[in-house]
Amino acid sequence: FRWHWEYCSVGVRRSEPAEPYAGAHAARERESERARAAMANLSIDRTLPKPQDIASDGLDGIGFTHFWGNSPALDLLGDPQAAAFGVAAMGVSPGQQYKDASRDQDPFDASGDDAEQLVAPAALPEEGPVNILVAGASDIRHLLKTVARRRGGGKGPKLRFYLHESSHEVLARHILFLQIINNKAMPVRERMETFLSVYGNTLIRERDSRYVNEIADEFIELITDQSTHPLAGIVDLNGLKFKDRDVLQEIFRGWKTDVPFDIEALREQRARGYYRERYDYRKNMMDWDYNTHIKEKAGIINWFHYKAFCFSGVAFETRLASYNTPNHTLASYTAAMDRSKGTSVQVRGFWGDLINSPYWAFSIMTNPVDRPRLFKISGSQYRHTETEIAEFNVEDLIGQLETGEDLHLPAERPEEHLFPYASPLDAMQKASDSHIEEVSEEQENAEQQRTRGRRKPKKEWPPLAPAFEDGGVEVVLLSGELRDVLKKPKYRGHFHRAFLGSMHIMPLFQDAGIAHGSTEDPFKSKDPTAIVRIRQAPRLDRPDLLGKQREESVFAAAMAEGAEVVAETMKYQAHFDALQRLAYRHRVAQAAHLLGWRCEDERRGIPRMEHDMKEKKAQDVERYATDFLRFVTGPALPPLPRNDPELD
Repeated sequence: FRWHWEYCSVGVRRSEPAEPYAGAHAARERESERARAAMANLSIDRTLPKPQDIASDGLDGIGFTHFWGNSPALDLLGDPQAAAFGVAAMGVSPGQQYKDASRDQDPFDASGDDAEQLVAPAALPEEGPVNILVAGASDIRHLLKTVARRRGGGKGPKLRFYLHESSHEVLARHILFLQIINNKAMPVRERMETFLSVYGNTLIRERDSRYVNEIADEFIELITDQSTHPLAGIVDLNGLKFKDRDVLQEIFRGWKTDVPFDIEALREQRARGYYRERYDYRKNMMDWDYNTHIKEKAGIINWFHYKAFCFSGVAFETRLASYNTPNHTLASYTAAMDRSKGTSVQVRGFWGDLINSPYWAFSIMTNPVDRPRLFKISGSQYRHTETEIAEFNVEDLIGQLETGEDLHLPAERPEEHLFPYASPLDAMQKASDSHIEEVSEEQENAEQQRTRGRRKPKKEWPPLAPAFEDGGVEVVLLSGELRDVLKKPKYRGHFHRAFLGSMHIMPLFQDAGIAHGSTEDPFKSKDPTAIVRIRQAPRLDRPDLLGKQREESVFAAAMAEGAEVVAETMKYQAHFDALQRLAYRHRVAQAAHLLGWRCEDERRGIPRMEHDMKEKKAQDVERYATDFLRFVTGPALPPLPRNDPELD
């Protein structure tokens, strides 16, 4: 993660105390040198007195394995949300109570002096599959929304998703979530609750733990090509090496309930290492992250829920259930050094995120038809919470996968406008609960005692959801170094759409030759004292560099002509300052520029940066910038010659 912290960040000017004598000139010189170094080297000044400096630099808080994404779900075939900008979860207040109009002023209204280029991706192929690369998404939110929209819009071309993750544990969770969503033996609401519980909670319900424990055996057979589960018909494992399959088998065995995994103690160790001497006052750190990086962008995320997640790791609590069982799917390995022998070892533990909550994927956006009622503000408070929004959205996705129809709120009632303001979600929950037969824990335990010791019959799995069952969806799992995977000749000019996660963008920087430590970075000044007063989009700063690395690029070769690449920004990353997040946008745009890709949302996606920009100004600009960066690739590269050694 060091490239995030050192290379893709910009320094912040630090105000020096006024000096009433000749030393003031020296102070200004030191400040000027600091600003020049920040813009020239894109590195952060580690002397800044920020809260994270009192604790840690943030890298150990983000973790080494990312189990959930930090952006809303997208339909990768075409989604207005991909071009959305501004505050994501802005509440709807009919009377404008407690609204500060000055804070809602769009900083882009007075900008835009430079003409923006108009580019659009090429049309999707009418015949043959649409190949979609999803790298580093950390979950299957984009896959679910894309397939659900395809089901709702009628049968279209076949969709072939290539899911690449650097961690095998995340790939294993992809398979689990596909099975949960498609398990029609469970009611829709129960599927939703199980999905959210396993998705974002360190502690889950006992029934969720038993579910994972039972399905793990079937997944082991799936990996060894011995499974009769319908999921085997859509999940393609040919992109994995045999050693990758062996790792997945070990991961599924680790999901068994008899495998020790004290996630509470492991998470506490991580928290103590992150907060250090501020551990006893970590609530103040959480409050800083929430009010600085979350509240202004997604007020729907409740402070008490975010605080509860930071303390315990439990994000989604539904009904009156007890969340006291470890979530074994969050166990992962990371490389470490043996203190006694000095050799490299793999350490099993909880290496997930401590500060970025799992609310961003399904909680900050919803159907525009239902948005005014779900994001309503009454008395300066949101009527609903992020958990209720996530429940509604996941149920909507499951419904679209099965029926092809959107889920909407029931008709509006007068009680919704009178205190205590009835919620339309309550009526929906009562209607769904009326079709569910509750089974007490005593009945479940009695059934387990009755069947204990008997040989279990062969499981008969229900068919998949219609959106997956019609043969129009295929999921290919990929692992290993992304650039090495895309070098294969079969992927040349192969992908029509692509998504790149923010925490897995390093291969793109390496491909463009601008990774940390590169001596041939064309955007880096040779003179460390040179001042770049205004940094603009690379199309305006260095138009001569467009496509310079295109011939040598693996990413450019893998994309079809006119394909669309969506890059996740760091807009919803807590802890990182706004200047760092803006610098990250420019760095991604520079890499895409060198590959010959053109930005679709240049004005709002790549805002101008000034060398003396204040953090407050950067926060306003970044808050109203786009959620994603969209690029359109250039002409496809010619196929490799037959005598090329890469074909061997």
